[in-house]
Amino acid sequence: MCDLPKIDQQCCLFFTSNSLTRHISELAEEEFRVTGMPPSYAYLMLLVIDEPGLSQSELSKKMNLKPSTLTRFFDKLVKWDLVDRIQNGREINIFATEKGNAKKVLIDTALNNLFKRYCDVLGKDFAVQLTADLHKASGLIKQER
Repeated sequence: MCDLPKIDQQCCLFFTSNSLTRHISELAEEEFRVTGMPPSYAYLMLLVIDEPGLSQSELSKKMNLKPSTLTRFFDKLVKWDLVDRIQNGREINIFATEKGNAKKVLIDTALNNLFKRYCDVLGKDFAVQLTADLHKASGLIKQER
């Protein structure tokens, strides 16, 4: 158990969460390789496919990414012919192309395989609870800022 003021890597949320991020990112990179795109792009594609016509600002909020980062993502996705940007007044709406929609099966498979891999290591109940706890913690910290 961690008692302040002792400084220890095991007691530091920043260090521990970054360590977990590196490990889970390695697994995700391996599983999402079949999609031909990095995991973040694939997850963004799922949002675009499942909720066609969302604005870049809405997608930025859902992905917790800065608009400039998302613009770079979309530049590549447009270049790969996976999405179209449609100007609607001051708003830009994003739609998957036919080629983009066809990626859904591969993306879903990669996501399911990733889930299975980390559940095999962590146990399903712990993995699901950890994900829920991290999501909650992220939301609480975001509210505080």
